[in-house]
Amino acid sequence: MVTTEPAEATPSETRPPGFHIRWGWFLGCIAAGLVAIVIGWFVAAPAGRINYLTGLLLNVGTTLLLLGIVVLLERRIVDNAVRKFRNAAEEARGRMRDDFRIQVQDFSDRVSAEWAAASPEDIDAMKERTKRLSEKLADNYSRELADSYVDETPEAHDVAETPER
Repeated sequence: MVTTEPAEATPSETRPPGFHIRWGWFLGCIAAGLVAIVIGWFVAAPAGRINYLTGLLLNVGTTLLLLGIVVLLERRIVDNAVRKFRNAAEEARGRMRDDFRIQVQDFSDRVSAEWAAASPEDIDAMKERTKRLSEKLADNYSRELADSYVDETPEAHDVAETPER
């Protein structure tokens, strides 16, 4: 059953799908990192603690740089790609709807003109002709729709047409 009223969103639906922070792992990694830093501080000789601190800060800076590049930049690239593909799909659907509306309007105009010119004796023949034309329109549109999907998915081609790999 289709309703037009908005459904209530539950707390689990407000989060984007596939996005879940595992807080146990996150806090565990932070705790393990801090423990490793403290152990390294005590293991280092007192005279070498300045070098240890310098190396530690260098490693933290490098890690933050890589985090920014790998995670944040990669996420933007993926988000942009997803948005472009989604927009392209929506545009293609819109073009298909517009093409179908034009075809239906042309069909409707043509059938209306034929019915206006028909005589009362031709009503049975006109009914049959209208039925044939409407079935032809539906078949042509279904074929065009199926062909557009086949053209977009190379995996859908016949195995006999695919060269051996």
